[in-house]
Amino acid sequence: MDIPLDFSPVRFASDNLPLRDRVPAWRDFYGPRVHGADVVPAPGVPFRADVSLRALPGVGLTATQSSPARYARTRRFLADGRDYLGLHLSFSGGACGQRGQEFACSPRAAVLMNVAEAGWIVSPLSMQFCGLWVHRAKLAPRVAGLDDKVLKPIASDTEPMRYLMSYGLHLQEQQTFAEPDLARIAARHLRDLFVLVLGAKRDAAVLAEGRGLRAARLQAIKRYIADNFAECGLTVGTVAVRHRVAQRYVQRLFESEGTTFSEYVLNQRLECAARMLGEARYARWTVSAIALEAGFGDVSYFNRRFRRRFGRRPSDVRGEALPDA
Repeated sequence: MDIPLDFSPVRFASDNLPLRDRVPAWRDFYGPRVHGADVVPAPGVPFRADVSLRALPGVGLTATQSSPARYARTRRFLADGRDYLGLHLSFSGGACGQRGQEFACSPRAAVLMNVAEAGWIVSPLSMQFCGLWVHRAKLAPRVAGLDDKVLKPIASDTEPMRYLMSYGLHLQEQQTFAEPDLARIAARHLRDLFVLVLGAKRDAAVLAEGRGLRAARLQAIKRYIADNFAECGLTVGTVAVRHRVAQRYVQRLFESEGTTFSEYVLNQRLECAARMLGEARYARWTVSAIALEAGFGDVSYFNRRFRRRFGRRPSDVRGEALPDA
């Protein structure tokens, strides 16, 4: 498929189509051009699917919600020459098959599939699954016995898998990439995490842990801070315990970006306070109440740091944004 210049997702949403046109639309365009698979809806069940695919350099991310159906990469589709290996992660159960074998997918089961070979995924219930697809050439030198891992279960509770899922979710939520280099870096990080999930060779593991796993940990920590920066008890120590790493490791992650953990948390709190000061729904809140809500236990300290960051007092920002308040 052609990759959008900004690496934005390509989406198939059946709800936008009349019921009679949904399967033909898949078979005429999305199936062969994008997803690389046919669909056979379960008998007597109206076909409904919401599928997004984000193609990065050498990597594909898919997320699928579907009515009961069978998705099959038949021999007809193999002519497209795609030579990927894919991680299939099912959230709803079902089964998948390849090489004459069948694998029963319990909820949250993960299995490796080979896109260069015929295969299928099926469920008699509503389906929810995601996939990560990587060129074989990018994996084979880094993973021992790669072909032997096809249709074998993959543990979904390991640290690399947790970070792979977290990092993949972050990328799926990101609509575009401002620069192509950022997309290439993201793809490289995904490949690093994938080889760790599959079982990397020693040198490949060292490289992946220092690059992709490190980036995924930093992203996960930033997401945790975004959800919890208003808590006064948020410290480098609590974050380190939460993510099962040393405090110094957390500090080094932020130092690698030219900042510190404390400065990053402070900026999150200041930006939150600035947003609240400019929103009409907080017009009746005092500046002190907003400071406390954003995670500042000392209002005087908040005022000093706010002015240093934005060059204005909090009351000035409120007056400019809400002149009639």
